[in-house]
Amino acid sequence: MGEFTFQGQGTLQRIDTFVSKAGKTILTLICETQGQYPQLVPIKVFGRLAEQASAWKPGSVLSVSGRLGGRDWQGKVYGDIVANTVEVVSEGAQDGGGPDVGEPPHNTDDVPF
Repeated sequence: MGEFTFQGQGTLQRIDTFVSKAGKTILTLICETQGQYPQLVPIKVFGRLAEQASAWKPGSVLSVSGRLGGRDWQGKVYGDIVANTVEVVSEGAQDGGGPDVGEPPHNTDDVPF
């Protein structure tokens, strides 16, 4: 039996950074889908992809493939969307004239991962 996988494309709105209690930095790409009902999709990146993330600019269209997963903690299941590959389809605005790239909301959830 295989994994749950995904492939999609969206416009990068911002990159959120979260530091876990263990001191691990987790980067989350916030991408917006197109269509009649646009959605914001949080996609986690690790390793070499996290190192490449500084080159991705808000407003860029990204093609992302990866895996879907989740964890059970104290009776609640927390979903994960994790990228395996990220490709830039088109570049975003370089002058900051793109989407709102201000301070992201601070994470107040007490989640162990």
